[in-house]
Amino acid sequence: MAIPFQLLKTVAEKDDKSCVLLLLLVFSLSIDSSARQNHSNVINLGSSLSPSANHTSWLSPSGLFAFGFYQQGDGFLIGIWLIHQTEKTIIWTANRDDPPVSSNASLDLTRDGKLLLKIEKGIEKLIPQMLDPAPLVSAAMLDSGNFVLYGNDFSVIWESFDFPTDTILGGQNLSSGYKLVSSVSTSDQSSGRFFLQMQKDGNLVGYPVNSSAESDDAYRSSDTPNSGFNVQLILSHIGILFLSGGDLREHILANSSYPSKNRTAIHRATLDADGIFRLYLHRFESSNGSDVLLEWSALSNLCEVKGICGFNSYCSGMGNKDVCKCYPGFHFINASKLFLGCYKNSSDDDCRRSKHPSMLYSIVPLENLWWSDYPYSVVQMEKEDCCKSCLEDCKCGAVLYTGDECTKFKLPLRYGRVSDNFSYTAFFKVIRDDLRIPLPDHNPPLAPTVLTESKRSLILILSVSLGSISCFCFIFAICSFFRYRRQLFSELEKATDDFKEELGRGFFGAVYKGTIFEGILYLHEECEVRIIHCNIKPQNILLDDTWTAKISDFGLAKLLVPNQSRTTMGIEAKAGYLAPEWQKNALVSVKADTYSFGIVLLEIVCCRSSIEIN
Repeated sequence: MAIPFQLLKTVAEKDDKSCVLLLLLVFSLSIDSSARQNHSNVINLGSSLSPSANHTSWLSPSGLFAFGFYQQGDGFLIGIWLIHQTEKTIIWTANRDDPPVSSNASLDLTRDGKLLLKIEKGIEKLIPQMLDPAPLVSAAMLDSGNFVLYGNDFSVIWESFDFPTDTILGGQNLSSGYKLVSSVSTSDQSSGRFFLQMQKDGNLVGYPVNSSAESDDAYRSSDTPNSGFNVQLILSHIGILFLSGGDLREHILANSSYPSKNRTAIHRATLDADGIFRLYLHRFESSNGSDVLLEWSALSNLCEVKGICGFNSYCSGMGNKDVCKCYPGFHFINASKLFLGCYKNSSDDDCRRSKHPSMLYSIVPLENLWWSDYPYSVVQMEKEDCCKSCLEDCKCGAVLYTGDECTKFKLPLRYGRVSDNFSYTAFFKVIRDDLRIPLPDHNPPLAPTVLTESKRSLILILSVSLGSISCFCFIFAICSFFRYRRQLFSELEKATDDFKEELGRGFFGAVYKGTIFEGILYLHEECEVRIIHCNIKPQNILLDDTWTAKISDFGLAKLLVPNQSRTTMGIEAKAGYLAPEWQKNALVSVKADTYSFGIVLLEIVCCRSSIEIN
């Protein structure tokens, strides 16, 4: 195996014992799959695990890694973990978003070569779920932390290293196009709120889950775009985290400073639940047990993680302690889950109904605040005018002001944070305190109602008047409905050619074939030289004072010589009305106009455009 020169140089510069570290690097990178197979406990067909049995997991030869059932809440999941004296470090989970199974479940390596999770009520699930699973011969939990399934000739047909969840170990890589997804928490291994993508352009980028994964959503990048294909994130056995492949030379992200001498050291890189990518070192010593050290962190400030706080809230913490706060006029959706964001305690309906909306609100400022979102208005104006403009604008929820630039935003707002590095002042439009009407805790008892004779007469008059008006409106609506939809018999007689061709009969009578449009027919069949109009659309169909349709705009028309039925055209007409063969630059006929008219007719019937641009 070739050893990257940059890595050798980095190791040689780490301390005076560079030769020893260099040999360790060569030794660690030269371990291949055949060598690891010789350091594994082979799991034969017929083996079984169960949370309620004596065997709940399969151990690696060193006893540092285990594969099997681990407890989550009141149930159990299948995964791989690193064993400590006091706790487990989960590094991989199978089907992590499935609900935990009960203690009656079992995991069987069956005689017919399948790894089956058997749940109650006869439900079975393949572990792992492969599209074309080949029969298994055996399995093994390796000392590298890799769980491997073997086929015939001891060939590897599946390994957990190829499908990481939130962690990679020493000797493991994250291939191009793959990603790490954080867990919800250290006690909940289901998919969390952040992911780290090894993009196909060679850039390693962190995003919030459910975002558009564009540059505005990224909060951490390796700054290696356009580095070619097949760039991989690699963690070596001695703790060097680097990118390699494509057009990229070895791009080192982190180095472990731990000298592994007479001790067992295991490195892991994990995308933690808070969205920060970190490199950890697990030290195992015979005398003092084990401990965990943080070797490197991609970010030092938790507020740099976009999405750490939800919509309409901002991060005001320092270091690794985040404090999510709501914007003025907002309240937390769930006080125990601040990342869900905040909601507004007032409605914008009053603003739209009011003739003087600026009288309903006041402005609350916050200094050194910034958020990543798209404004709908950016105007140069003074601060006072900026605040006044937001008060009078019902769309405006908040303003960022710096210098003389007034930037207005709609709600909700995302990715907010406070920092001394920001020179912005944020202004929030909040409903005035004196206009807030608190709801009573209970409804007061209603006083008995006493009607006098005059009140009874007034109610009777109003009831009769309203009833009469309602009847009149109903009759007027019915008459209008039939008036504007009736046709003269002479018009129907002309359109159907004196009811010449009967198409069928139904419950309401006979149905006759009629003609409603002849302009295209004239161009196609009645002209001496047939014409393809090529641009039939609503804008080119004109109506005169007798509602007779006229076709206009023959700028794209094409003449067909005698005995010619097809011709070629360039795409110049309006999109949405083009026939399929025209869009493919194929030969077109007069049927292209028929297709365009069909689209026009559908638009008339459906009352909507054939193309809606968002």
